Amino acid sequence: MTTAFYTGASGLVAFQESMNVTGNNIANCNTNGFKAQKTGFSQVLSSMMNTNYANSTLVGNGVRTVYTGIDPSEAAILATQGTLDLAISGNGWFGLENKGQKEYSRDGSFSISVTGSTAYLVNQSGAFVLDSSGKSISSSVDSKTNSIDINSMLNKVGVFTFTNPEALTPTTSNSYLANAYTGTATTAPKTDYAILKGYLEQSDVSIADEMVALITAQRGYQLSARVVQTGDEVEQTINSLRR
Repeated sequence: MTTAFYTGASGLVAFQESMNVTGNNIANCNTNGFKAQKTGFSQVLSSMMNTNYANSTLVGNGVRTVYTGIDPSEAAILATQGTLDLAISGNGWFGLENKGQKEYSRDGSFSISVTGSTAYLVNQSGAFVLDSSGKSISSSVDSKTNSIDINSMLNKVGVFTFTNPEALTPTTSNSYLANAYTGTATTAPKTDYAILKGYLEQSDVSIADEMVALITAQRGYQLSARVVQTGDEVEQTINSLRR
């Protein structure tokens, strides 16, 4: 089988993955705190055109998509007047605990979850919001008035930072995971941010940029399909000459 098949097939897979990422970005253009994902392309395999020469020119035999991170820059902040809505102005991420796993997000659309006589600050998926020491934020429910000191809970919200936030790994529920490339999460210096009450950060997705990326990926997909088709036609012609 000619290398055209491998090159074309890998291109189909790579550009399909690129379209999937772009489509996900577009679908989250109105998701609070969402950070657009970015992908790039990398050569899968290369071989020498002429093995009789040590310095022979290398030729690529395929392509693959590689995750190149997110855009962690601050997006537009919208006033909502929501009592439990918070936005980070500056650098940093809200810390969350989801089933024992530490996650991070810029989405400050929080709510209250009451268990017995204790109220917890959680996000829309039920993950616990963490304070600067990495512990869940809670408050006692007044047994007589059933009231909760919400302001004291909001004042405890922690903000965390990373050496390379661009490398955060997207996970479910509009949250992100730390990894070896991001560095360990540390408490952000208070001079680097301000928490705004009654505001929410919007998505940083640019529809114009994503549409350009989508069209580019579609054209690449079409070209890769044409490469596979041409390779098949060449194989058919060769086989017919052997008869």
